[in-house]
Amino acid sequence: MARARNIKPGFFANEHLAECDPLARILFAGLWCLADRSGRLEDRPKRIRAELLPYDSCDAGALLDQLQEHGFVLRYSRDGKQFIQVLNFNKHQNPHVKEAASSIPDPFEAEQAPGEDGIATEPDSDEHSTSTVQAPDQSDTNPADSLSLDSLIPDSLIPDPVTPQPPEGECAAVEGETDVLFANFWKLYPRKTDKAKAQKAWAKLNPDRPLFEKIMRGLGNHCASRDWIKDDGQFIPHPTTWLNGKRWEDEVRPAGTIHQFPGQSRHTDFDKRDYTAGLTQREDGTYAF
Repeated sequence: MARARNIKPGFFANEHLAECDPLARILFAGLWCLADRSGRLEDRPKRIRAELLPYDSCDAGALLDQLQEHGFVLRYSRDGKQFIQVLNFNKHQNPHVKEAASSIPDPFEAEQAPGEDGIATEPDSDEHSTSTVQAPDQSDTNPADSLSLDSLIPDSLIPDPVTPQPPEGECAAVEGETDVLFANFWKLYPRKTDKAKAQKAWAKLNPDRPLFEKIMRGLGNHCASRDWIKDDGQFIPHPTTWLNGKRWEDEVRPAGTIHQFPGQSRHTDFDKRDYTAGLTQREDGTYAF
């Protein structure tokens, strides 16, 4: 039975998902509705096509292969049956508390079968099986459909690579997010100099979401300030200097409503100036101090 799920604005701008066919993208969103609360469902391409793409002539199996190739789903087998795991499902969905628990085997728990000597052995690998991937994170405490900063970052729905990840709580667990946040900062910073040094300064700060938002608000204020607008931006500091100095905390002077456009002379309104102000007029009509 299909279920109501959430979709974030970042879904539509995801560059990795854009490499899949349009029908594969629709299918990916539809899989959320068919998946159980753990993001799993039976791998039955014909039935999936009938449920999600009933009016389109397509090969649902090939579309699923595309999604797996780009790291959005995992197709695997257990006890001779085929299943699908939507990767990072619980990072982007918040199932209802009364939704039934998954009855489908977890692909991230190694399957064991008794051998001829009665000792459990690892299963033979096949086309869709795996035992080297860490399980997705548990459901977030925040509502999945809240308009958080995730919604504004185009790559927020990119799944983690299908490789073992460090334990939760270690610094390495946020490296991917740190890179994404830096990419957004770099895109908006007007003076792009020494990116490698700037990235090191950013990594040293290792900003969480509240600090990131504060940095970006400060950057927006600086971009609209007099000092950064005048003289074609020659007074904009290097990004590394700006980050190391925590310049987002500076008070800035807004540019105001008067702007000088390129090619516009500063020497104007001579006819409106009072050149006799402060002078004494002589009898012959001349002026003196």
